[in-house]
Amino acid sequence: MISKPFLMIRQQINLGLVLVLIMAILIIVAVVELKVKPNLIEQQQQKIAANQNELVDLINARLGQVEVLASTLAVVTTTLPHDEDIFKDLLPSVMDNRGDASIAGGGVWPEPGAFTKGVERRSFFWGRKNGKLEYVDDYNDPSGTGYHNEDWYLAGLDVAADKCLWSGAYIDPYTKTPMVTCTVPMHESVDFAGVATIDVKLDDITRILESHGNENGGYAFAIDSEGHIISFSQSLVEIEKKRDSLLSVSELSQQLPWLKNSLTQASASQERNLIELQQDAILQEAAYLDVIKNPETGWIIGLVVPKSRMTAMADNMGVFLMLAIGGLLVAFGVVAAFLFRNLLYKIRQTTTQVRELTEGETRRTLRPGTMNEIGELRQAVNAYGDKLKSLLQHIEEVQDELVQSEKLASLGALVAGVAHELNTPIGNALMSSTYIRDANKQFTKKMNQKMTRRDLINYIEDITEGADIIERNLTRSAELIGAFKQLAVDQTSSHRREFELNGLVQEVSLSMRPTLQKTPYSLEIEIPYKIHLDSHPGKLSQVLINLINNAVIHAFNERDAGTIRILARQEKAGKVRLAVIDNGCGISADKQKRIFDPFYTTKLGKGGSGLGLHITFNLVTGILGGHIDVESDEGKGSCFALTLPVIAPHLDDAKR
Repeated sequence: MISKPFLMIRQQINLGLVLVLIMAILIIVAVVELKVKPNLIEQQQQKIAANQNELVDLINARLGQVEVLASTLAVVTTTLPHDEDIFKDLLPSVMDNRGDASIAGGGVWPEPGAFTKGVERRSFFWGRKNGKLEYVDDYNDPSGTGYHNEDWYLAGLDVAADKCLWSGAYIDPYTKTPMVTCTVPMHESVDFAGVATIDVKLDDITRILESHGNENGGYAFAIDSEGHIISFSQSLVEIEKKRDSLLSVSELSQQLPWLKNSLTQASASQERNLIELQQDAILQEAAYLDVIKNPETGWIIGLVVPKSRMTAMADNMGVFLMLAIGGLLVAFGVVAAFLFRNLLYKIRQTTTQVRELTEGETRRTLRPGTMNEIGELRQAVNAYGDKLKSLLQHIEEVQDELVQSEKLASLGALVAGVAHELNTPIGNALMSSTYIRDANKQFTKKMNQKMTRRDLINYIEDITEGADIIERNLTRSAELIGAFKQLAVDQTSSHRREFELNGLVQEVSLSMRPTLQKTPYSLEIEIPYKIHLDSHPGKLSQVLINLINNAVIHAFNERDAGTIRILARQEKAGKVRLAVIDNGCGISADKQKRIFDPFYTTKLGKGGSGLGLHITFNLVTGILGGHIDVESDEGKGSCFALTLPVIAPHLDDAKR
């Protein structure tokens, strides 16, 4: 006897709908709080970071104008004849920069005896007064300490040509104005001939910082390389002290103890850092401090943004999603309950007819009734018995076809893996071509502006390097295609030559750079110079690329960090040992026995074709005439060691 269930299907469906609705609401809340809100906040943080980058670019653009002006002053000075009247007539017009009020002054400071033999102090300095540059001769006083003994002058000895060394921020003792100085060395031929300087008021920088802070609903500040406050919100502190000096980070921390830890972290920061402030006394609420170090000047740029500005969109979106999706779920539950009740009624009708069949002639067919889903179900039950035998018979007949289809599916997955293998060098070539196009655009833009010789040299070097990367990667793509086509064919057309191993590995590193830059993994090379091989550089490059890709795809398995090391040493009997080592997850002992088998992979179509290490094995033991060993412990990384002859065997010998 069949017992009656505790709950009928109708009751179970009603209860299930209620539970699904409750669970769905809980899931929505969890997703919003754990995924949606953090993602939206992260997007806002990225937006703030982009604004911060824009701020640094604005400051760099302003300071870049001064650097170009100082470099121009240095170049003009070294090309003019040593005539005081010419200097006093021409140099002020260069420094004035068409009446730029932010230029507080500047000058040229030749080496002792460089301008006039026997004259130790012969500098030319102009300071802005009442909007005009006036000549000042105080630095040439014979009784003074001598400008060539000043720190800002001596610092120019270690600065590369056309490079500006920015001083720390200071208050000019004469004008009582905060400013910084750009120092550019002057060279005649290759000899140091003195320095050129431009003094810049910090008013423009302060205005840029204040404007950017206001645009983001907060405030911005800057700290120079010596720990002085260049600019800060004036609502709480004055950065200019009574003794005509700028406030330091430590002094500001004493005035604003709530900001002490954040200022300490900002001063010690060497890269971008996002700091959360529990309570900002200026904004009167919690805030985020985005800190970035300007590599050009060594300044620390900070942008403080209210936390409410960062989370407002996330909170509003969370409420909207919960209301919208919650309402949809309630409506869905009501509609589903009605449909289920109607469906259960029709199922009960079908059940009654099935019972009638079981009580009578077993070959009796069901009455389809109305040709809706239930009618189709009844009709399907009638056809099921008739079709069952024919289906089983048909399956037996097409069994061979199913096996062949499975083989084709495997082949398709293999082709996907092969496509991924080819994607790396082709992707590298595409990235390099894009970089060349962007470099051309930048160069064209600079041609319409003031362009230095260094800009031209950098452009030529970038284009040459990009073209080399494209050529190497497209050549490697062709070699990779040839390798897949000729896995079992003798490679009699492989080119061989004498080459230095370190140089070859460096070329491989260069070609892999665009790929590795997309990952958190690094490549280290420790290969002595003077290791020369008479072998096949193309095949050895392919081996190294396969091993590096193998580490990225399999060894690190999407880890947050990893290091690949390539080592080499000269051994006796004309051999070289070349090792590729990673600190990844390692390889189990049972997999080590099969890793060189063709088509053996745990990621077919997901980053590996199963042919990379097989090709590597064939190249090393065949055309390169060496052998390859693997040593690995799970969790400790792997080492693929190649022992290669200094002089590779000729192809006929390799065949034998």
